[in-house]
Amino acid sequence: MKNIFLLLFLISGYTVFSQTVSVDALRREYEHAFKDSAACSKLYKKIIKSENSDNTRTAYRGAIATAMANHSQNKKDKLNLFNSGKKLLEQSVTADNTNIEIRFLRFTVQSNAPKVLGYNKQIESDKAFILNNYSSVTNIAIKQMIGSFAKQSTAFSETEKQKLK
Repeated sequence: MKNIFLLLFLISGYTVFSQTVSVDALRREYEHAFKDSAACSKLYKKIIKSENSDNTRTAYRGAIATAMANHSQNKKDKLNLFNSGKKLLEQSVTADNTNIEIRFLRFTVQSNAPKVLGYNKQIESDKAFILNNYSSVTNIAIKQMIGSFAKQSTAFSETEKQKLK
């Protein structure tokens, strides 16, 4: 009986320390990462601790790192976070160039990045990809995330925003 309790204790301890952040949770919390530094920090800590690093989570890890850079006060940390996030995003896009969610994440980062950083060269191609493929997205959470961003974004025209409803 003691062995069973020990085994259950070890399994539960492992589960606590090897957290996996669900993609659904990332989708829900991502929008707040750029606006709220506390929410961004909490999400960043979750994603960094997460063991599962499929391509979509890697893209979120990169996008959230760039959001953390936005909230950082230290210029060196700002640049390091941004560059590491950018690198992860580009790896994800290279691995799956037809994934609308990953292209959307890069689009959000590039459209929010200061021009001086020079990370804005794929804005138009990502926007075109999003507009051309939005109607084929079956995941409601992804559609809502894209639509919500487009609604408040100056990167989309009113006509384009109508396409993303």
